[in-house]
Amino acid sequence: MSEVLRLIKEATAQKAAQEKPKGLRVAAYCRVSTDSDEQKTSYRTQKAFYTDMIQRHPGWTFAGIYADEGITGTSRLHRDEFNQMLEDARNGKIDLIVTKSISRFARNTVDTLDCARQLKQLTPPVGIFFEKENINTLTANSEFLITLFSCFAQAESESLSKNVAWGIRRRV
Repeated sequence: MSEVLRLIKEATAQKAAQEKPKGLRVAAYCRVSTDSDEQKTSYRTQKAFYTDMIQRHPGWTFAGIYADEGITGTSRLHRDEFNQMLEDARNGKIDLIVTKSISRFARNTVDTLDCARQLKQLTPPVGIFFEKENINTLTANSEFLITLFSCFAQAESESLSKNVAWGIRRRV
């Protein structure tokens, strides 16, 4: 009986190996920070755009859409889809992540650089492509550019927060 089980396991393993996706496994990350109608439209648009883009690209295999709605990008906390995407990348399910921009990925310079470095050090390395800035983290000069744009995204977030707080104080 154990010989039969061994043969079944071998056949199952061979079939699974044959069914593995071919090409670069690409996932997308989408995020909006509020629940406003305008942001909900952007959220749906991002998801549809990247699903279509990945599925149409020759040599790419769709590895999923990870999307956080109504969640700030200033911290990894409460970004369940973001954290799941990173875990899936570490587990070898993703080869490349595409996202609209650095500010959609994160509004915290340390988080952005930390994630990019961790993914780049995996074997094989996992890249992040920031569409707006045209940056691929697997290229030589990407870290400098990511640092620069991440600082801008973080400063913009801090400025918006201060403006909102100022407005609230003025109304009171």
